[in-house]
Amino acid sequence: MSRPLARRRVLLGSAAGVLGVGALAACSDAPPAGPGPAPSAAPPPSSTTPTRVPYVGDQRGIALCAATSALAASLYSGAVVAAGDGRLGQVPAVVTAFLSGAGAQHTEHAAAWNQLLTAAGVPAVTGAPLTVENDRRAALGRAAAPTDLLSLAVDVEAMTGGTIAARAGEFTDPGAAALAATLAPVTAMHGATAAFLLGRPTGSAPGSAGAPLGLDALTA
Repeated sequence: MSRPLARRRVLLGSAAGVLGVGALAACSDAPPAGPGPAPSAAPPPSSTTPTRVPYVGDQRGIALCAATSALAASLYSGAVVAAGDGRLGQVPAVVTAFLSGAGAQHTEHAAAWNQLLTAAGVPAVTGAPLTVENDRRAALGRAAAPTDLLSLAVDVEAMTGGTIAARAGEFTDPGAAALAATLAPVTAMHGATAAFLLGRPTGSAPGSAGAPLGLDALTA
């Protein structure tokens, strides 16, 4: 994990440096003028293929973390598309860079969790088989300004980090416990970065969508 962790430090350092040029001033709550798709446009359809896998013990917690990280990565990917299609107005480059970088890291996190599953001889998690998937995608579909993307990111990181932290105390597998201890601080840094870009005080509570997920949220 040393290479992904080094990339995370580079990304967060770069994002903080860009802030000094005043890109945040362009992050307005007001949607752009002119014609465009209504904010209530239908969200992208779920990409998850329901497949029941008998994950037991630590495997179920690992699968939950894999699915949560995969959902975070997918939401960030959609946010980057929304930031570039013009319907949200001018999105500051620092915001797009954050969304892109954080999404790539969550993709790596999901892969790391899945490696633990395949090493144990069970299938990797496919897609984001979670009860909250459609709700989180709908929230992305309602985004009408750059700040909406950052608010979504705050909730996504709180959900992902809280889920990992909750499972960390339950893992008996040393590899799973070590991975949780490595990744939870990264999600916390992502959340703090998104909050900073929004101008929120450090430690501000996320919305209800940022609540950690329990094992019952996993549909695989």
